[in-house]
Amino acid sequence: MRIAYVSADRGVAPTGSNGASTHIRELVNAVVARGAEVKLLTPRPGDGRGIDGELIDIDTDDVLPALRRLTAGIDGGSDAAATQASEVHGLLLNESLHEHLEHLHARWPIELVYERYSLWSHAGLRFARRHGLPFLLEVNAPLAAQQEEYRRLSNAATAHALERLLLSRADRVVVPARVLAEYVQARGCPARRVRVIPCGVGREFFECDVRPDDGPTGSDFVIGFLGSLKPWHGIETLLAAFGRLLAQDGGYRLLVVGDGPLRGTLERFASTCSRPDRVTITGAVAYQEVPRYLAQMDVGVAPYPALPTFYFSPLKIFEYAAARVPIVASASGQIAELLVHRKSALLHPPGNVDEMVLHIERLRGNAELRTRLARRARRIAKGYTWDRLAARLLAAARAACRRPGSALGDCLA
Repeated sequence: MRIAYVSADRGVAPTGSNGASTHIRELVNAVVARGAEVKLLTPRPGDGRGIDGELIDIDTDDVLPALRRLTAGIDGGSDAAATQASEVHGLLLNESLHEHLEHLHARWPIELVYERYSLWSHAGLRFARRHGLPFLLEVNAPLAAQQEEYRRLSNAATAHALERLLLSRADRVVVPARVLAEYVQARGCPARRVRVIPCGVGREFFECDVRPDDGPTGSDFVIGFLGSLKPWHGIETLLAAFGRLLAQDGGYRLLVVGDGPLRGTLERFASTCSRPDRVTITGAVAYQEVPRYLAQMDVGVAPYPALPTFYFSPLKIFEYAAARVPIVASASGQIAELLVHRKSALLHPPGNVDEMVLHIERLRGNAELRTRLARRARRIAKGYTWDRLAARLLAAARAACRRPGSALGDCLA
């Protein structure tokens, strides 16, 4: 099967190190390993290393970045002007994407279009309908709502309308969590077209050389956080819990593996806490380096705050579990569906610092509990390797190929 994989989000580099980048790269590689051919169309191709397929740069029209710069400079370079400039760039990028799809199709007949949903992209759907090809849409977040709450969104009505259009007209919509399945159905996607395929983990994580479970409890105890430093990932909860633990016992250390907009918050905490030397922030690390850092952790945390809708399928949970790192996490969404409190993890109410502190203290003092939780979580993670998930995705793709275009009446003009 020849698949054109579209990722039109200019904020996601498939060769990068964040969760979105990892998801694209590992899923594409697993699909290719199962015999499919994939061409990845993206505005940020990078050097292409680490991806088993051709990367095609779609942001090749030099007028678009020039227009964006000029638009952003209006009104003295205000935030509103910058937002408008970015959104217009995203919308106009559709024409370039459509041209690249046509050129690719001429030399390499595409059999299926698979698009990772981004705010302004619709060219993949237009192209698929023009050529009678199946169109699969992967939705990893309610992007329009997320953009409004945490960033800025100028053309909100257009963003929400485009989201509904794509959801109602895709042949299949792939989501990583059950909550997102409910979300897309509420916005126009028939339930029969939805497939839930969670995030996964690489087989190399199961070979991670972890810290011994029976190490002395009086030595350093490393609390690990893996992932991007964004407001909805519970960084404030993590710092509150660690500050309390460190005040009680100087043997705790915090290892943060990742980067993001809240790095400054972490750095300010580290510089003002009683023991700055007990906090390590690695910044972004290459995916192949992650197991090395997991091997340094005594516990892995996922301290998500209380959110109106928890739609994540957290990569960190699968990676902690595969590497046999005991987990302390919020009992949120898919986490509570995968893991059972006191059997495969210690779970606490979202944002509850007191419970998080108690659970970490309990793990530090009980090596047998650490071992038992880690082993059971690892068994769960074995069902979510990228290879297994790729098989499920290809099954959905083959089913869609048997009925291409079934979701559409008229195509986009």
